[in-house]
Amino acid sequence: MIISKKHILTALKVVVSCLFFSILLSFVQGNELLKVLNRIDWLYLTLSFILTPIMLSASCMKWKVILGSRADRISFWQLMRMYMVGYFFSNLLPSTVGGDVIRSYYSGRLLDNQAFAAVSIFVERFTGIFLLFLLVIFAPLLSPGLYASPYIYVPAFAGFLLACLTVWMWKVENPLALPEKILCGIFSALYRLTTPQGLKGIRRGVAALERASSAILKRLAKVRQEFQFAAETLKGDRIYLMKVLFLTVLFYVLTWVNVYLAFRAFGVQPSFFDICALVPAILLAAHVPVTLLGNLGYFESVFVFYFLLIGIPGAETLAMGLLLRAKMLALGLVGFFMYLFYTHKPRKEFSDLQEFVKK
Repeated sequence: MIISKKHILTALKVVVSCLFFSILLSFVQGNELLKVLNRIDWLYLTLSFILTPIMLSASCMKWKVILGSRADRISFWQLMRMYMVGYFFSNLLPSTVGGDVIRSYYSGRLLDNQAFAAVSIFVERFTGIFLLFLLVIFAPLLSPGLYASPYIYVPAFAGFLLACLTVWMWKVENPLALPEKILCGIFSALYRLTTPQGLKGIRRGVAALERASSAILKRLAKVRQEFQFAAETLKGDRIYLMKVLFLTVLFYVLTWVNVYLAFRAFGVQPSFFDICALVPAILLAAHVPVTLLGNLGYFESVFVFYFLLIGIPGAETLAMGLLLRAKMLALGLVGFFMYLFYTHKPRKEFSDLQEFVKK
C-alpha cells in the first residue's frame, strides 16, 4: 500500500484532534462535566435545537438571493438539501471534499453552469468572512475591557489587516504583481547561491519551493478573479447588496443567539454582550483547518479558552461546545440520508465529486 501525502495529512489531523481533546480533558475534570450535563434545562435545549433550522434557512435564503434570477431553477428545498449534504461531508466524513465543494457541484448540475455555481458560493463566503473581519475589530467594543487581552487585540489587528488586504485586492488592478516580483528576486538569489557543486540537494529543494509558490500564485489569481466578480456584482445593485448584507448580519446575530441558548441549556447565564464580543474572534480562530470532521476538538478548545477570559469555567463551556457539535452532527446525519437518496448511484456520485475536486 502506497502512503500518499493526503494520507499523512489526514493522520496528522487525527493526531492533532486527539491532542486537543486531551488538553480539554486536562482542564475539565470528568465529574465536573457530568455535573453540568446533569443540569440540563430542557426548555433552552429545545429552543437551541429549534434555532438550528432557522439558521440554516437564513443561509439558504442568502444563497438564493445571490443566485438571483437563476435561482428560479432551484427550489428553496433543494438549497436546504444541498446544504445538509454539505454538512454530512464536512462533519461526518473524513474526506478532503468539503461542504462548499458539494454545494458548488450539485448546484452547478442543476444550473447547468459549474462556473456560476462556484462564484455564487464564493460570493456567499466572501460576504460572510469580510463581515467577520469587521466584527473581530469592532465587536469587542460591546465589552471594552476585553481589548486589554492579547487574545482579543491580536485577532482584532489581524482582522484589520485582512480587511485592508481585501480592499487592496479589490482596488488594485494587478495586486499579485509585487509578490511575483519579490518571489522572483528571492528565487533568483537562491539559485545563484546554490550554483556551486555539492549543493544540488538544496537546489532541488529551492526548485520545489518555486513550484509550490507558483501554484499558490495561480490559485490566488483565480481567487482574485472570483473576488473581482463578487465585488462588482455587489457594487452594481444596491438593493441586491442590502439584501445580502441584511442576511449576513442576520446569520451572525443568530450565531450569537445560538451560543447564548446553548449556554442557558446548561444553566449558565453569560452576558449576551460578552458573547457578541467574543464569538467573532472565536470564529476567526476556528476557521483554521487543523483537524478533521469540522475541526473536531480544536473547535471546542477555542471556545473553552476564550470564555475563560470572562470567567466561565471550562466544564460549562465544553458542555456548550459539545451541544453545538451535536447539532452539527445531527444536520450531518440528516444530510447523510439525503445524500443516499439524492441520486440512484451514490458511489458514482462520490467518484464524480473526487474528479470535480481535482479540477
